Amino acid sequence: MIYKEFTKPLKCKKNIAILMATYNGAEFIDAQINSILEQSAQNWELFIHDDGSTDGTRKIVETYASRYPSKIHVLSGISNGNAKKNFFYLMENVNSQYIMFADQDDFWEKNKVSVTYGKMLALEKENSNKLPILIFSDLRVVDRNLTTISPRMSRYQGLKMDNTSFNRLMVQNIVTGCTVMINAKCKEMALKCTNYDDIIMHDWWCALIASYFGKMGYIDEDLILYRQHGVNSVGAKNIHSISYVKDKLYKDRDQKIMLSKTERQIAAFTKSYHVNDTYINMYSQLYKFGKIKRVAFLVKYNVWKSGILRNIGLLYFC
Repeated sequence: MIYKEFTKPLKCKKNIAILMATYNGAEFIDAQINSILEQSAQNWELFIHDDGSTDGTRKIVETYASRYPSKIHVLSGISNGNAKKNFFYLMENVNSQYIMFADQDDFWEKNKVSVTYGKMLALEKENSNKLPILIFSDLRVVDRNLTTISPRMSRYQGLKMDNTSFNRLMVQNIVTGCTVMINAKCKEMALKCTNYDDIIMHDWWCALIASYFGKMGYIDEDLILYRQHGVNSVGAKNIHSISYVKDKLYKDRDQKIMLSKTERQIAAFTKSYHVNDTYINMYSQLYKFGKIKRVAFLVKYNVWKSGILRNIGLLYFC
């Protein structure tokens, strides 16, 4: 179904709304949508918003929406300018018990929805569906032809997937958006930020919410073929490559810019949710302190990234 005009958020008739933000993804989007259609669990609807594609993506998704009117929906609306704001636009305009995020160029394993949903229900049963909950998984890194580059992105990028405490997530996101499911409470809280420009990415923001106020659950499986084709919006970086080491050791300006962005994001978090924890408030204004005090703060509050090289960079560039 194609929604050209709507005055209030659309209601997902199934348990799960899959949100897909698209932009010039014509080369791979057929395979991605087909992999979603072939899921073993069918308790979902797919909602797509295109951000002004010029390569035929919009026509492709509208064709799918016409072919599967009860399963696939295309939302018209403003061009948001980037993937982050496009996903927030979708969250603002779709209501559902559970939300999953989908990139336009990946390929989902057939059990992705069922396994992720099962983990969500188990975590809600242990806790409460009134808490914000986020589920995420590992990924298989593949090339443009879906040939495996690395069976696990966590190993490829040297990520510690148990770094889900807030003090670790402040400085590094280990959650990849296309693996994520959040519940309605997490989505509701995510939309309380009034300025999305302060947020680095939608998945990171949701992870911060779930870590601080609720629960996070990790699935130690590669449920997605994470396609790398040279023009990914974010993409996977091989921590073992020489170019990666050079970037971490020599790109002074880039490292400082990212740290400054994380500080701004945490400042937005404290403002949005009236957070008053000492270490969080300190991080939100980290660059008001001198170098020695910044390093002392990282050590005292155990604010570290995954891996020795990243932490050397963190200490040097902070």
